[in-house]
Amino acid sequence: MSDNVMYDSPTEFLHDVASANGECVAQSVIPNEEGSYTVACCCEKWETTAPTREEGLNLARRHTGSIA
Repeated sequence: MSDNVMYDSPTEFLHDVASANGECVAQSVIPNEEGSYTVACCCEKWETTAPTREEGLNLARRHTGSIA
């Protein structure tokens, strides 16, 4: 992955995620049928739900240590 993912193509990004070997390099916040959001990390060791998209983003940031 380059120093800035904004310069990577989607294919490069997904290739890097697939080869991350349990590292926390990508997270997802996906709406579910219950009206909440499923939040997960590509490390495959963390998944949770959040009531809002913003809370899901905050939980993902906490998981990666980018916020306290």
